[in-house]
Amino acid sequence: MRWHSRVSHGLRLRLLWVLVPVLTGLLVLDSWRDSVSLARELAHAYDQSLLEPAQALSDGLGWDSEGQLSLDGPLHVISMFEAVSSRRKFLRVQLQTPDGAQLRLLLGADQFPEPAQDPADASRPFRAAADGTRVFYAAEVDHQPVRVLAMLRVLHDQAGQEWRVLIQSAQTSAGIERTVRSLMWDSLLRDGRTLLVLVLVVWLGVAWGLRPLQALRRAVQQRRSDDLEPLATTDVPGEVRPLVDAMNLHLAQQRDALAQQRQFLADASHQLRTPLAILTTQAGYALRETDPEAVQSTLRSMLQQLQRGRRVSEQLLALAHASQPASPMASEAALCDANAVAREVVLAYLPLALDKQQDLGWTDVRGQDFDEDDAASGDDSAQLPMAAPVKAPATAVYELVANLVHNAIVYTPAQGHINVAVLREPGWVEIRVQDNGPGIAAQDRERALARFSRLQADAAQAPGGSGLGLAIARAYVQRFQGELVLAHGAGEDEGRPGLLIRIRLPLASASA
Repeated sequence: MRWHSRVSHGLRLRLLWVLVPVLTGLLVLDSWRDSVSLARELAHAYDQSLLEPAQALSDGLGWDSEGQLSLDGPLHVISMFEAVSSRRKFLRVQLQTPDGAQLRLLLGADQFPEPAQDPADASRPFRAAADGTRVFYAAEVDHQPVRVLAMLRVLHDQAGQEWRVLIQSAQTSAGIERTVRSLMWDSLLRDGRTLLVLVLVVWLGVAWGLRPLQALRRAVQQRRSDDLEPLATTDVPGEVRPLVDAMNLHLAQQRDALAQQRQFLADASHQLRTPLAILTTQAGYALRETDPEAVQSTLRSMLQQLQRGRRVSEQLLALAHASQPASPMASEAALCDANAVAREVVLAYLPLALDKQQDLGWTDVRGQDFDEDDAASGDDSAQLPMAAPVKAPATAVYELVANLVHNAIVYTPAQGHINVAVLREPGWVEIRVQDNGPGIAAQDRERALARFSRLQADAAQAPGGSGLGLAIARAYVQRFQGELVLAHGAGEDEGRPGLLIRIRLPLASASA
């Protein structure tokens, strides 16, 4: 249960580790953009509220009966301006004489921050700007931030002299900052709640999505050790189904392997039980027999059965070894000369072939007339390079070729011909074992490669056989990614008897 909990938490945390930073960044960016947009809109609204009283004051400027510039109805404008909101506000109107030497205050405070320069021309002061020039700027009044509008009005008297009037309206801007800050915090809190809800949904959603896997885990835990039936995929999520299918494939492979093992054990038991039963009967007969000649004959028969049992045991061990998958490291390390191994097999089985009056021939990969003993005797210190290197242990190649040569000797009649040849092709080393024995019909060749399979003609030719020679050869060939082909010994078109076995193994680099 702890293992499953760790896996589940790991999946949740992985999802949250990806989602939370991304969503947090998006939400913060969205809140910041909203705040910037809100601040821009509030500033625009502030500017509009400053523009209206300034424009009203500008419209109230005029000349009185004495020819003096005066401001009409300032109290009305002030009361209207201050009634809009409770923020602290300022109105100021200042007159500049035509010669620019004197400044006269018409309305507002004596000291007030003025605009620095003309927005249309940065090289001249604001008071030299054109008529109707406006500028908004930030300043401080009594240590409070304010937003200020400055408007320049140019008037001409009857003499044509130019009078400049600076109209300023301002109000504290701390409300803008407070409003933006408040709305930003509200937005962040709202986004935080959304993020927490999303985390909870992901957490619960993953738990809900893993429920079918929990049910699958319980089903696997409750199974018997010998239950290799496929797992049900009815309620499994589509994303996990490939994993369950892979597990079912593995279970199917295990079922096949166990079935092959059971069949192998049953066949092996059958093959060993027969000679043991015969030995038991012969031993009982020898104990009861008083004639020394009969006892000697019985012992010779028992020796034959022991030899047959030993041969079967050796072949069973060889088949078990050949059926094991080759280790990648062992395959890379193992390297042998198939030509030298095949020649060694021919020399080892030559006495057995001579006993049956058979001609066991050998064709070297370097040519029919090549003599390795003569080549090696020319320079005792030199080592001949591998003529046909393959990536396989020498013992495995020896067992492979020995089974085929032994079969050929057993099934080829006296005065028969057997030849072992090694050839090199692009990327391959081919070992051929050819005889002129009874051969195997084309429709029976696949069945002849099965374990413990003996054709009727084979049983009559060699009654003591076990039917494992070709099966061992094919197992070794498959183990080393090779090919094994059975063909007519004298050619399919010539109609002569015999069997040709071709083994192809991948060619290895001799420098390896």
